[in-house]
Amino acid sequence: MILFRFLMMMAQALADPATASSHHAMVLVRGDGFRPEFREVELQGLNSDQRFDGKYFKIVKGVDEVPILLNDPDPELRLKAGTVYYHLSLARQFWVQHLSSEFVRSLPTLVIRLEMPRAFSDLAHYQHEGVAPEYNNALSIPHGVPMDGVGVEPWGNEIWFRPKKQILTRDLPESGLSGSGNPLSAYLQALTKPIQESVVSRLIQLTLQQWFYPATRTTPYRNQVLWQVGTLAVGTLLLKGSRYLDSLFLEKYYYLDTAMIPEIIYHEFAHIALSDHLKLTLSTPMLEGLADYFATAVSGNPEIASNIRQYSLSMPKNGRNPVRYDPAFETLYYSNSDFVLSTLWRVRDLFPERADLLILTASQRLSTARSDIRHDLIRALLEACRDSCAAPRADRLRLMQSFVEKGF
Repeated sequence: MILFRFLMMMAQALADPATASSHHAMVLVRGDGFRPEFREVELQGLNSDQRFDGKYFKIVKGVDEVPILLNDPDPELRLKAGTVYYHLSLARQFWVQHLSSEFVRSLPTLVIRLEMPRAFSDLAHYQHEGVAPEYNNALSIPHGVPMDGVGVEPWGNEIWFRPKKQILTRDLPESGLSGSGNPLSAYLQALTKPIQESVVSRLIQLTLQQWFYPATRTTPYRNQVLWQVGTLAVGTLLLKGSRYLDSLFLEKYYYLDTAMIPEIIYHEFAHIALSDHLKLTLSTPMLEGLADYFATAVSGNPEIASNIRQYSLSMPKNGRNPVRYDPAFETLYYSNSDFVLSTLWRVRDLFPERADLLILTASQRLSTARSDIRHDLIRALLEACRDSCAAPRADRLRLMQSFVEKGF
């Protein structure tokens, strides 16, 4: 009996939030008009009164394992640690309380690495210092077990925030800008092949229709052909002309301090929160768009990384972007576009109170590698609405109309 009472007292002590420490810290938040501002807030759930070591998040620097000091002598590092800890706590609260995610509730403590330049290795946790460092991004890390013989302990889920570094636009990797070119040329170049394929397919369809079913035609065959050829010609002229705009782009520079942008912090936590069914092994436009959506849902604003030039010179994402669907959006090149975000934000406009849970339910019907936007995401949203919307038929018709307006 005494042993049982002792165990009960220990359990109550562990469960009592009063046993956790709190600390007041200066962090970056969104103020009026979604503008960034510095504010002193209370960081709750700390296990230590000396370090950023909490019940749910442990904030370290680089490859260190010891949490950063609450009074670290580097004020910029303190500011980043406090900002990341505060916004991760808000994100976790959203997933646990608003979305009732048992998976997030049961997550062990996440290690958060600031100023982490190392590349990830699924065989040894992170690569050695000889590998080129990485900057200006953030990364959600899957848990793993190292290869035998590397002398590394198994690791759990982590989030890495890279150092900020100014990089000339011409030097951006995998952008088509090395040597010559600009973002407009790179974008048009990426669209060239799908446009060509679409035009050729349409010309074949028109020709077959002219040969076998001429009576069904409402527009002269010649006019239709000229329209298709004209589309291809305009695209080619735009591509060639864009190359004369190099001087507007090549001397620009880019940076992104991801640890100081609340929506990027929410975005990375969303990847962890979705990782019970969408694994952290591949970055696709659909997966990034889902994480973007939940980031904007936490913030309450449809934009990501806007009005924050002190920490980012990248193009902000906008959930109200009217861009219409193009097959090119399915490619890895467009993983960081805002098309999926804008599609999902329309769902939120239609169902303000139910969209978050509806989209989470839809995401559970998708896979990491095999699902696409045009077929699988749309199907999953319609199926989720069929099973959970208040008026399934009418609400699905509203969704379909929204998808048609987005070009599906």
